[in-house]
Amino acid sequence: MRYNKKALDGAVAYYKKELSNELGKKSAVLIELQLKNSRAFFSLAPLSRAIHELGADANVFVLDGKSEMLGTLRRTWALFQKREQGADTKTLGAFIGSVQKKTKSKQFAKIFEAPNLELTASPKGFKGKGILLQYQTKWFKKFMWSQLNQTAKRILTQGYGIKKSERMSIGFELLPKKKDLELPLQDYLDSFSIAYSFALQAKRMCKKVAMGADTARMSQLEAMDRISDLSATISGCEYEKKISEPWFEEFKKLSPIIGAGKLKLSDASFAVHGKGYGGKHFFGLRIGYPTPNKKSRWQSPGQMFLKPWWLDQTKIDSRPAKRRHAITETLPIENYVRTCNIDYYEMRKRDDEIRNILKKCKKLYVKGKKVKGGQTNLVLDMTHILEKKSPVLASDIEVNPSTPGEASSIFKVKAGRYGNFPGGEVFLTPHKMDGVFVGDVVIAIDQSYIIGHNNPLVVRVKNGHYKIVSGPKKILNAFNKRKKEARNIISQLERHKSVPAKIIQTYKRNFDRVGEFAVNTNPKARLSRYLIETEKLARMMHIALGSGYEPGRETLYHCDIVLNNPRQKMNIWGTDLKGKEHWIIKNGKFVV
Repeated sequence: MRYNKKALDGAVAYYKKELSNELGKKSAVLIELQLKNSRAFFSLAPLSRAIHELGADANVFVLDGKSEMLGTLRRTWALFQKREQGADTKTLGAFIGSVQKKTKSKQFAKIFEAPNLELTASPKGFKGKGILLQYQTKWFKKFMWSQLNQTAKRILTQGYGIKKSERMSIGFELLPKKKDLELPLQDYLDSFSIAYSFALQAKRMCKKVAMGADTARMSQLEAMDRISDLSATISGCEYEKKISEPWFEEFKKLSPIIGAGKLKLSDASFAVHGKGYGGKHFFGLRIGYPTPNKKSRWQSPGQMFLKPWWLDQTKIDSRPAKRRHAITETLPIENYVRTCNIDYYEMRKRDDEIRNILKKCKKLYVKGKKVKGGQTNLVLDMTHILEKKSPVLASDIEVNPSTPGEASSIFKVKAGRYGNFPGGEVFLTPHKMDGVFVGDVVIAIDQSYIIGHNNPLVVRVKNGHYKIVSGPKKILNAFNKRKKEARNIISQLERHKSVPAKIIQTYKRNFDRVGEFAVNTNPKARLSRYLIETEKLARMMHIALGSGYEPGRETLYHCDIVLNNPRQKMNIWGTDLKGKEHWIIKNGKFVV
């Protein structure tokens, strides 16, 4: 490993010893530091692991100046802790009471409890009430730093088209407990460098930058950490405070007291994701955020601000998207630099060739040679593409511009853009698909899992609905857990009526459908254990089970499976209305 693990373990032990009397299970720790303080930032790796090993949650604010949200949170906590019943505390109580009356739960009030410990970076270390934690950075050393900066600049310039007037937020991964770390430790440590170099580059190119991180959940059914839950509630209710529902009317009175009106949303965001989930958002799950006409509801502020083109709520909500967003995984630095520091406009040329072929085909055929486990043999009906009812999309210049042109035009929506880095795929949502496919590279569930050649994932598809025939036990268990938890969340949304019945039916109808078919095009991607890279590897392809990228095709999971086209000697071609063949891949190699 390129980092000093002995020093890292020593730093974790130091922080655990210093914090053992301060924290108990389910404690909440708020950590605040300035972006320019690199020693504080890289100390977060051992500090966050120590907090997690003690059973507590961490929530980190990395600031370039002041944070409007942090100020609002502190005013809210102070108000909640007051014992005397002044006018301001009554206003907060009325808001909390309106939500608890609606949800028939006292759980909502718990997210207003102040952190058990606040740590603020100082010249000497992290200072808290009666505690000083020295910075621990001996584990860290810079690696490929100039290449990281170049990559960040390329992504921000071509991938985002970032403007000097814009605000940007960057999310990063904290270090989990040892037992929750299935991917290499080095990948998580690398992600600190990736996120930090990205933030420093963004600071040079836009108006303001902020970074944030919080404790990941290992189950979709776990509640968010309470600081994140309160932050989401405040930002969502502030955006909705003109809606005529009791809880929003009460929040409108509370807003000037806690300074929520001063909150400013980021125009663009970038996030590094590791294993796990964000957790359940109480207000979104139990009440939801209505569209102005009240004909639909959003499940989270993130959805509402992004307004993805594929969600039914997007067309119903007349407000413009407020943000564009892209993600990456906890990739090794080498993989990230190699696959993301590329000419995105050049990659688009091949993507457009593939898109043009797919747009004129009535049928698409995918056929490989027999391999252990079965043979890939699929037929896709492309009528919905021919009739221009559905787009063929590309992941190349990602979230630049901020609105998806073709999807917005076809679906007549004011949508925001969402993408991946690395990019490199041409994809569509299948309507009618039949046959069998053999997944033999990697699958994304709650993280990326390698699929061995000798025990592939074999999936049968009939009229767009899938059934897994066979696969590795560990992967099947993780996949079934993901689906079980998704069903549970759908049941909760239905019970609380926090989204319309029509959307609930959509979730159920699409639960066992194939949601995506894609041809990969990134020329620098290589075979690896990381889904976000391998699903972009030129010549390969991937198919996703679950949610699709069109209105009416949403459900609550999306699991990508990569197929090794060169190994399976895959042929991908289509036929147009006159029966003429148009080839994309022949014997596992591009012919476009």
